[in-house]
Order: sequence, then structure tokens, then C-alpha cells
Amino acid sequence: MRGVRFVLILSLMMLLAGCLGPSTSSWGTGSGSMSVDASMSTVTTSLGDEAMEFANLEPVGCVPDSGELGVNQSAEVSFEGYLAASHFYSSHSSLGGASGLDHGVAASVAIESMSFSQAGEYQDGEGPRIDVKSWDMPLNPDTGTGTADLDEIDQDSSSQWYILGLIPTTENIHEGLVALDEWHQSIRISGYLVKSSTSGNSAGYYSSTYHEASTDCSLSIGSTNKETLFVFVTSVVLEGGTISSDGESNDEWVHGDVPFLGRTGYILFALVVGIGGSIGAFILSKMFVMQGARSSMKVLLGKAGMDTIKQVKKDIKEAKSAGLVSPTERKKEASKADSRSKPPQKSQKSEPALAGFDLDSVLSSAPSMGASNEFGGGASSVVATVESQDMEDEIRQQEVQSSAPVQSSFVPPQQVRSTVTSSQPSAPVREHFTSSAPPSKKSSPPTKKKAVRKRKTTPTRVVEAEDDVAPVPSQPARQTFEEPEEEFSDFSF
Repeated sequence: MRGVRFVLILSLMMLLAGCLGPSTSSWGTGSGSMSVDASMSTVTTSLGDEAMEFANLEPVGCVPDSGELGVNQSAEVSFEGYLAASHFYSSHSSLGGASGLDHGVAASVAIESMSFSQAGEYQDGEGPRIDVKSWDMPLNPDTGTGTADLDEIDQDSSSQWYILGLIPTTENIHEGLVALDEWHQSIRISGYLVKSSTSGNSAGYYSSTYHEASTDCSLSIGSTNKETLFVFVTSVVLEGGTISSDGESNDEWVHGDVPFLGRTGYILFALVVGIGGSIGAFILSKMFVMQGARSSMKVLLGKAGMDTIKQVKKDIKEAKSAGLVSPTERKKEASKADSRSKPPQKSQKSEPALAGFDLDSVLSSAPSMGASNEFGGGASSVVATVESQDMEDEIRQQEVQSSAPVQSSFVPPQQVRSTVTSSQPSAPVREHFTSSAPPSKKSSPPTKKKAVRKRKTTPTRVVEAEDDVAPVPSQPARQTFEEPEEEFSDFSF
């Protein structure tokens, strides 16, 4: 994945090569723009803190064969040499030291004075190198250690330099100045010096006292070995082309142009070599991988295994051509048919936590047992169910039956009688308290009852402790009597 990304980035860089340039100003009258009228008498600029206009300017030309400089001369003044450094301006700041016509400069260059052909003889790395620290003021760069320090150029220096503030005269020149971003090449700049009636002998302006030209109209450098001037640029000649005012030169330099190939040729070359080469490399690498896999398979399976695989592939192709369907395909088709034939499932409603139990239905369908037996119907919160009432009725009936008088004439078969003699009066009989007390019988013995467990009692029933039951008055017992044993019934329910 990283290799693919690297190839894409490299391709984009190749496509953008020659199309990127330094940040420069715009041509016109808007913010961050500048322009010069056709007569080169007015410079309008918005590169400073505010819009400015410099009027009453005069271009200074040269007289051919004599080198005389004057305002009304049509020949251009030339500056030849070796381009050692350049700087472009998208804006100017007064805090950096720019003032006056500095705000109308689009670019500055440092050129070592020599002939165009001599500058072309320098090999890469052999020409002068300048360490630029800052270039806020177009005519006064701050440089450091290098083969040439522009701050230290004086009468004792062995080299002569042009420090030029370039003012383009047309839009094509303005756009073409980005070619100066490539240092260390031969250059010839042609144009006019700038004269102002209000400037006097200010730095950068033409002065008839200090400035002279040779017979070929190239500006001569004085004893200080450094000339700092504003220049109205009309053309620029480089090793790779020419930048003209109208852009109609035979070897016109165009931003993004590539030598020999041109822009169109370079784009086609990048498409063919870059994209086509990457696709070809991918296909070739895939072929190598497949070849390695085949070799490994031959080693593992042997010749017989490879022949079998080839035969299987051949049989599969013949079966497909004959219209046969493999089991896998039949399963897929069957599953698709089943999925189509199934009706859409209805959305299931969410069931309560206790499935099958609805408390509201149970409460609404239960029979009413009266106001006293309803849930919370009385002062108490106890529920009296039907089962508890039935159990209470059975207990009451059994108590009544157990307390009924026993007939002496009734003797069940195989009844065992016992004779009890006692010299002490019989103990009082304790009975469970019921709502209707059974009649007391003097001759009846104490009745033994089976304890019955009650699940629940009605809210209105009051159970008294056995100790609180009033004892039955005792009668003088007979000394000897016969009493049939009581037959106990099974009260289990």
C-alpha cells in the first residue's frame, strides 16, 4: 500500500513540476496588485499599507553607438551578467524599511556584471553564491557569509554588481518575472531607468552626474562597484527563453514550460511514462508472482498432479459449455428461490415479561365474593378465598358431629369395650371454641379430636386461648360404668 501511495505522489509531483512558482503580486488595480501605464509615467500600486500612485515619472533611455543617456531616448538600457539571487514581493511593509517607489517594485535581483556568454560558461556550483538573510528593502538586501557579501561590496572589491528593483511595464513581463526564481544562470535585463522631477538625487533614481552607459547601451558601474537602481523592465533574456512585453517572441518563456519538450510534450511524457509505467510495472510484478506460484505448485504436486488439475479445468469448461450446472450453483439458485417464495415476516409484537399471563384479564374475569371478601374490601387487607370458606364449613360440621350424644344401644360390630374404674372425679373437658358451643352432656367422656391446621382465617373471627375457656361443671362420676370407645373418623380433606 505504501508503494502505491509513493507512486501516486511521485506522479503528481511530475505533473506539477514547472507549474509551481513563488508568491508574487497581481497585475491590476485591486488589493495586492500593481500596474504601470503605457507611457511609463505613472505607477499605481496596492502592495503597501495603502493604495499609492507615483506620477510624473520619466523613462530614461540610451543613444545607440554613443551610450548617451536621456529622457527622450528610445533605445533600452541593458544589464548583463550572472543571476546570483532574486526576491519576489507580494506586499511591502513600511516597518521593514520600504519607502517611496519601493512599493511599486515586483521583484529584486542581484546580478554580477559580465557578458552574457561569459556567465554561461560557469558550471553548476562555480558561480558566486549569496546568503540572503532578508530583503525587505528592494535596493538594500541583508546578506551573510557566502562567496559574495553584498553588504561588503566597495571600491576594493574584485567584482561588480547590479542591485535592481524591477518594475514590469506590461502584464506579460509581470507574469514572466517568476522565471528569475531559478538562480545561477545567465541573464540580460533590458529597460529604462527611472527619473522623477521630485526625487532629486535619491537612491534608485537616474542621475546624470553618476550614471553612464557604454556604446552597446549597457549600464556602466562606477567606482563603488555596485549600482542600485529602479528599472522599468521591457524584456528579459534567459538561457531557456525570452520574456517580451507582448509575449510574441519566437522563444517566449512561459510559466510551466519545459525545455525541448514544452508544456504539452512534458504532460504527455508524464502521462505515458508515469501512469503507463506504473501500470506496466504492476502487470509485470503480478506475472512474476504468478510464475513463482506455478513453480511452487509443480514442486509440491509433481507432474501427475499438475496434469490432473489441467484435466479437471478442461472438464469444467466442457461441462459449462454443455450447459451443466455444478452442485454449488444449484444450491445458490435453490436458496435464492426459497428466499423469493417466502412471504415477508410480520413484525412480532413485544410480549410482556411473563408470557401468557395478563393480570388485568385475571382480575376482570374473577367472580365477586361480596364486599367483605373482596381484595381490600374491609378494614383488613386479608383475602378470604372460596377454599378457605369451604374448609371452615367442613370443620364446623365435623365439630357438630363429634359433639352429638352417643346412643348406648348402638354398638358397632366387633366393638371392644373397656371398663374404667376411678375413685377421682373426671377432669374437666377442654374444647375448642366455636361460634356455636355444643350442648354439654354429663355422662359423655372427654372427646379427643384431631388437630386441624387452618391456612387462613376470616378477618372477623376471634380465637381465644384454651386457658380462657370456662370449665364445665363436674358431676359426680359413677364408680363403675361401661362406655363404648369412640370411633374416630378421618377428618383429612
